[in-house]
Amino acid sequence: MKRTTIMVDEELLYDLQQIAQQQGESTSSVIREALASYVTSRHELEPPENPLLALIGLGSSDEAMDLADGGDEKLLRSGVDPTYGWSVDRDSNR
Repeated sequence: MKRTTIMVDEELLYDLQQIAQQQGESTSSVIREALASYVTSRHELEPPENPLLALIGLGSSDEAMDLADGGDEKLLRSGVDPTYGWSVDRDSNR
């Protein structure tokens, strides 16, 4: 937790202290609970924007592109040795 200082009307502070006393809690605890409730209700009304949504459309292109063009089959045939398996450099594993 981080300490902060706020200005509160005397009447509001009195009410908070009364609630804290009734619940057997500290005034700080009641204020934290009230702030958490406020922030939660604000997020329900206006959810915070997810920064990952900014990634949508970054790689968009005017032309459709087929990524499964069969090139992977050619790559596999040239890169997989029947005896030694996959190798980036075929001679490094022998």
